[in-house]
Amino acid sequence: MDTLIFGGLLAALVVLYQQRSRRVVLGASLVLLVATILLLAHHITGGLGHGLNY
Repeated sequence: MDTLIFGGLLAALVVLYQQRSRRVVLGASLVLLVATILLLAHHITGGLGHGLNY
């Protein structure tokens, strides 16, 4: 999932470099924000033990 977010950041950078419309840049930023929030929520609510016995 982290790789997808970094790929999205690279894609957003390419869109900015190509000087696309403001709507495309805002859409890409919104998608990346939602993906980052979902990833953060997954990491916060996930268990730390992963079934290992300590």
